[in-house]
Amino acid sequence: MSIIEKINSATCTLRLQKDWLKIFTCPVPSSDFLSFVGVATIDAPQHAVLSLLYDVDAATEWVWKTREMKVLKELSEDEGRIVYQLVSAPWPVSDREIITRSQGYLDPDTSEVYIKLECMPDYLPLNDKYVRVPQLEGAWNIIPLSQDQCRVVFRLHIEPGGEIPSWLANIAVIDTPYHTLTNLREMVKREKYLVPIEAPFKKSAKDVIQNYENFISE
Repeated sequence: MSIIEKINSATCTLRLQKDWLKIFTCPVPSSDFLSFVGVATIDAPQHAVLSLLYDVDAATEWVWKTREMKVLKELSEDEGRIVYQLVSAPWPVSDREIITRSQGYLDPDTSEVYIKLECMPDYLPLNDKYVRVPQLEGAWNIIPLSQDQCRVVFRLHIEPGGEIPSWLANIAVIDTPYHTLTNLREMVKREKYLVPIEAPFKKSAKDVIQNYENFISE
């Protein structure tokens, strides 16, 4: 079972709430590092959010602390893509490299899109200048609410590697979802994202992992 499926809303803490955004932090079994769940209502169509998520070249403009992001490999058919990300860390902590495989699933009945993120730390040789993130699991759920509005659920857990104290990382854990979702909310208004993308999502309702109902209803 994935971490996304294991997270129990009863053990999570609501850390920030606005009229359009809620952010929770959640303990993860066998980890000292908290995960987060961000739930945002976005006044834009679902396809605008998807267009932004797949525009890797624009990631440095909105994904929090991201210095660089690029596609390493487009996988065949609907198997997703492998993406490299370089994240800035405050001095004296070393910047982090993250390599993930992202794969999208579409529920044909509800049109909900689920994008799974899984870590591939050994995909490239190590770089002495940076610390390679050894473990990561995350997901985006994008649920259409109307033609001009959608709900975005962003979940992530990272084992950052290197010498970062968990207490320090846990203090700052809500920064990533807060700034990333706030930036996303503004970026999707750009005209370029109003054009739907042709993303090769796998049509499979059973692979769309939700487990976020309590976070939305609270």
